Amino acid sequence: MRSQAAGHFIGIKAALALFIVLIEILFINSLASAGMEFILSSVAVTVALLIQLQFAVRPTAESPADMIVFIFNWLFLDLAPKLQLINMPQRLINTSTVVVDRVALTNLVCALFMIAFTLLYGLFTKRSEDAPQKRGRAPARTAPQQEFTAAAVGLALIICLAVVAVAAPSAYATVETAGAATPGTIIVKRCLLFLPSATLLILLNETVRSGRKLQFSRVCVLLLLLLLVFVTENPSTEKRNALGPLYIALLLVAFPVWFAGWNRRMLLLVSGMVLIFPAITIFTHNRQQTLGAVSMSQVVEQIGDHYYSINYDSWANIYTAVEVVQVHGMQWGHQLLGALLFFVPSSIWSGKPLASGIFLADYLIANYSMWFTNLSAPLVAEGYLDFGAAGVLAYAAAMAFAVTGLNAMARSKGNYIRFPVAVYGSVFLMLVLRGSLMIAVAYLVAAFLAFAAAYALLSLKLGVRRVARRVPAQQSTAVS
Repeated sequence: MRSQAAGHFIGIKAALALFIVLIEILFINSLASAGMEFILSSVAVTVALLIQLQFAVRPTAESPADMIVFIFNWLFLDLAPKLQLINMPQRLINTSTVVVDRVALTNLVCALFMIAFTLLYGLFTKRSEDAPQKRGRAPARTAPQQEFTAAAVGLALIICLAVVAVAAPSAYATVETAGAATPGTIIVKRCLLFLPSATLLILLNETVRSGRKLQFSRVCVLLLLLLLVFVTENPSTEKRNALGPLYIALLLVAFPVWFAGWNRRMLLLVSGMVLIFPAITIFTHNRQQTLGAVSMSQVVEQIGDHYYSINYDSWANIYTAVEVVQVHGMQWGHQLLGALLFFVPSSIWSGKPLASGIFLADYLIANYSMWFTNLSAPLVAEGYLDFGAAGVLAYAAAMAFAVTGLNAMARSKGNYIRFPVAVYGSVFLMLVLRGSLMIAVAYLVAAFLAFAAAYALLSLKLGVRRVARRVPAQQSTAVS
């Protein structure tokens, strides 16, 4: 059985590697006249991506975090920009013009991020695995977590119903007029309205992993929570970057045995990014669209055009970040400070930096023909804007550390919150990688608070009888 699984693992890796190489050959054949540095820098990205696929996508990883980093690098930093440059060799998807030297530098920056992540992820993983042996003991076995009581589950459900009843109408009312995210909207939409989702993930994990007998009442609670999730998290109210981590996490938590295999997990994530996410753009970008009015040809056309749309502007925005640094110099941590202090209103902090996507968009509006500010700012661009190549290395190290931590959290069986948080956090890395970092950090903190509140409610010891222990009286001893 293990040899068969290893064969599937190697086979899928080989197929992915072959596809990456074929795209590189097509790219070189189409743009060979652009110059040697243009071609060599593209080859550097391909080689870095193949190295990451070989050494930084581990079949034994308990979380899909390393897969997410690879898929992002493959789709957003390798495949999409090559297809875009083949189709539009003089103009980028974000309206910037193509300069060969800058294209080469952008490719080298992306390759640096991939190689640094691969090396550091391997180093951190080895240290994490070797730590118990260095202490001279086996990894500690945690006791199984106690099951949630019916009263605590009922209380959590009542609070979720109340939150949705109060907050959901106002959230729906502001869908059409929603602008930039503010601390208030983040609290409502990404914390309070995420509470049913967090509760469902934790309770679903406890139901699946506790080995308890599945009761009709528990099924009803899970279905009611799922209904609340459909009400609060759907294409009519949220963007794909918020929906993807949730629904993929629900699948991975609900079917842990089925998706334990590397090949099935990779198939789910790749099909989600390549097929499902582009298809649901029909609804997320046109909220008046109905399912019955969508034809199959429209879906196929949407998927085909997706890689030539602004949705895949990540590489182009790294290119713009390189240009901004060349023209205006580095920001020296200004953007990072804004991300860490995202919760401070701009009315209080007059010098608060804009989210990096808006910052880059303003530059493109001023110097090119960009017409809106809702752009991404990949983690690579964030690092380069603030600290140049050193920032790219630092953010690669931070990402490698985060992936290692998520793997360790997914392995831990200490309580029922860790695996859902690890899985959700792993898929959420796609938003962190795509940016802007300020928005990603705000969404992540809000989701973490929702998970913490849901777990606190479910862990309440309501309805548990406390039996007083009788302490036997101590016999007195005579002292002569």
